Amino acid sequence: MSRNRNVTQSETQAIVTVSLLAAFVDGDKHERERTEIKRIVDGLAQANGVHLPTLYQDVLMKRVSLTTVLPALASNESRQRAYEMTV
Repeated sequence: MSRNRNVTQSETQAIVTVSLLAAFVDGDKHERERTEIKRIVDGLAQANGVHLPTLYQDVLMKRVSLTTVLPALASNESRQRAYEMTV
């Protein structure tokens, strides 16, 4: 049984985006943060067809914000996953 069964592609994209925003909130872009984010989200993003490099660009270029991303976290499961990944 897939762990991502109840999370939609748009929710997965929002989870990954929130995680990236949290990682870069301090203004630093440490390689260890990038490596850890990539490790954590690779399976989740690939399972739902989310293109991680595009999300990185959107965050780094400030084309997204929490205000625009949070509404996509429609289910309790997606909100919980976003929380767990940002922690």
